[in-house]
Amino acid sequence: MQVNKKIINLDIQKITIGRAKSKKEIEIIAQSFKQLQNIYDNRVAEIPLNTIGKIYGHKGYDISQIFEYIPILFEKALLGWSEPELQQEGKKAHPNIKEYHHYINKFDDGAGEYYIRFILHEEKAKPKKIGKNYLHSIAISEMAIYGKSDHPNRIRVIDPCEVNPPLFYDLRLADFLLSVKVVE
Repeated sequence: MQVNKKIINLDIQKITIGRAKSKKEIEIIAQSFKQLQNIYDNRVAEIPLNTIGKIYGHKGYDISQIFEYIPILFEKALLGWSEPELQQEGKKAHPNIKEYHHYINKFDDGAGEYYIRFILHEEKAKPKKIGKNYLHSIAISEMAIYGKSDHPNRIRVIDPCEVNPPLFYDLRLADFLLSVKVVE
């Protein structure tokens, strides 16, 4: 089955919103996770504690309210695409990273439906070993915003005085969804 059909047919995972948690509470939850394993390609990933701050500080959806569901959401996520580590001008080099893998899933928290994109980085393998995969970051965005063909949040400037800033719009996910024609 093609990637676009698989994404369209992904079951929406039903989860429950919990209370907002502190960064320290999320670190404790993350320590309780064993290795995460994806059911579709058997990729195993670990969550290093040094990525919790990046995940916790993500703008948009408050991931602290659903963090305990991360293993389930990753387990049933679909690999959307992989890309090699490329050195970008002005950015820190990561010579130990082979590739980034982007996994996509959908969930419903009772208040709305969302896409969640897990970004894993795969370390380069040492001789006679397999490179490990680590959770690099997570992006969560409301599914409904990808149904618009004009993508207004792509170019919208946020007014600092706005009471309700626009929802997080995942440009990487939008480009992928358009490329596989999930969104018209």
